[in-house]
Amino acid sequence: MVHPLVLTVASLLVVASASAEIDFTPTNSFYVAEATKVPCVAFHNGDKVMQYSPPEGWKLGGGGNKITLTPTNTPQAEATMATRPSKPSIPATNENVKAYSELAVRMLPRGAAKVTVVDAAVSSMQKAGRPMIEVNLTYVLFAQQFSMNILFLPHDDELVTFQMVARTPDFGSLENTFRRSLFSLQGL
Repeated sequence: MVHPLVLTVASLLVVASASAEIDFTPTNSFYVAEATKVPCVAFHNGDKVMQYSPPEGWKLGGGGNKITLTPTNTPQAEATMATRPSKPSIPATNENVKAYSELAVRMLPRGAAKVTVVDAAVSSMQKAGRPMIEVNLTYVLFAQQFSMNILFLPHDDELVTFQMVARTPDFGSLENTFRRSLFSLQGL
């Protein structure tokens, strides 16, 4: 027979570890700027609320450990924000850029060919005061050239990714729009 105190402690540990996870399930929210309510979406980071203003006109889908943002009027393009367990967490340092580059290549769709890591480095962009690794790749899929940018953020026992992928001719402006929107992500 298991002692009730052991069960209580074990259940508290499960609740504590579950509450520390990032949940990208979007809910409608707002923030106040100069006495004006500005619409945004909210996610959860454990017991904290994260707020985010997606690019105007982009559709949101998914939830849980991954949300997908799809720009309207641009086929075969999407951005994602996702999280996955990462124990132990690999620090975002120059020494680990190669490991993150290899992870980015493994994240490409099955059938991707002519894969090139264009560049990889510690990003100048930080989230929650934490450094990120940025990897840029190109690849061919179904006879079309694609570009992908992915930011890796080690976050406690999770690895958060911010990824933009599109056909190469559409990529530059879409990646810029998605990148600007990431500055609105608060509460991470």
